[in-house]
Amino acid sequence: MWTRSASYAWIGVLCHLLTACVPATQAEVPHTRPTIVSLNPCSDAILAEVADPAQILAISHYSADPRSSSMDPAQARRFRTTRGTVEAVLALHPDLVIEGSFIAPATAGAYQRLGLHLETLAIANTVEDSHAQIRQLAALAGHPDRGEALIRRIDSAVAQAAPPANYQPVSAIVWESGGMVPGDNTLIADLLRRTGFTNASAAQGYHQADLLPLERMLANPPQVILTTAGEGPQANEDRLLRHPALASLRTTTRAPLASNLLYCAGPTIIRAVNRLAEVRRALAEPTPNRSRKREGGQTAPSSPLPLAGGVGGGQPQAQSPAR
Repeated sequence: MWTRSASYAWIGVLCHLLTACVPATQAEVPHTRPTIVSLNPCSDAILAEVADPAQILAISHYSADPRSSSMDPAQARRFRTTRGTVEAVLALHPDLVIEGSFIAPATAGAYQRLGLHLETLAIANTVEDSHAQIRQLAALAGHPDRGEALIRRIDSAVAQAAPPANYQPVSAIVWESGGMVPGDNTLIADLLRRTGFTNASAAQGYHQADLLPLERMLANPPQVILTTAGEGPQANEDRLLRHPALASLRTTTRAPLASNLLYCAGPTIIRAVNRLAEVRRALAEPTPNRSRKREGGQTAPSSPLPLAGGVGGGQPQAQSPAR
C-alpha cells in the first residue's frame, strides 16, 4: 500500500536529484558579508577603503570632525555617525563592532552578553603594523583583495616620499599642543625616518607624550619644528608653539603639520608621507625662497613652510582623540 510517509520519502529523493542537476554556483546560497559599526577613527578610514558602503552601518563621530578625522570630510559625510554608546550600537543591529584596543572592559563585556561580535584594533606604530591592521579589517569585511590594493598604494607613496640615496637626515621635532612630543616607538617617528628626518626629541631622551619646555627647545633646537598649532579648544596651549622667542632660532624652520596625520595608519599614511616629503624638499630650496619679511623689514629665518595634505585643508586643529 502506498502510504503518505512513502510519498514524502520519494519527494525528498526527487528534490535531491533535481538539486544535484543544478550547477554548484547556482545551488549555493550566496555568502552575505557582515554589517559593521566602527567606533574608532582609524578603523573608519580603513573600512571606507575596503568594505562596501552598504556594509558600514555607522562610523565614529570623530570622523565627522575635520580636527580628528582621518577621512576626507566629503567621504565621511556618506556614512551615519554614532557616539558609540552600547544602546546606540545595539539599535543598529550590526554583525560586527570595531573598536580600539583601549575599550573599557565593562563595554566589551556588555557587547559579549548581548551577542555582538567585537573586534579591537591595536595601535599601529610602524608601516608594517598598518599593513596588519588593513589585512585584519579587509578580511573581516570579506574583501581581502581590497586590503592588498590599499597596501600597494601605501607602499608606493612611502617609496616616492623617500629621500635620495646618501641623503643626510634632517633633525626634526614634532611639537604638539602644550609642548607635547612623540616617542620613538610611534607611527610618526617611523614615517619621519622613512622620509628623511630624525626624531630629535627622542634623541634627547623624551618619550611618548612627554612635554618639551620652550627653554629646552631654545637650548637644543632641531633643523625643523613640525608644529600642530591651531585655533581649536587648545589654542591657549598652542601659544607656546608660537612664542616670539622662537624667532631667535636662526637655523631652524617651522612647518605646520596637521595633527590628524599623526595617529592613524591606513590611508592616512599616504597624506602624512606626502606632507613630510614636501617639507623636506622645501628645506632644500635656497634660503631666500623660504624666508619672509617680518614687520620692520627683518627677515625671519624660521618662517613657516606652507601647509598641504591635511584632511579638510586649512590650519591644523586640535589633537586627534585616537592616540
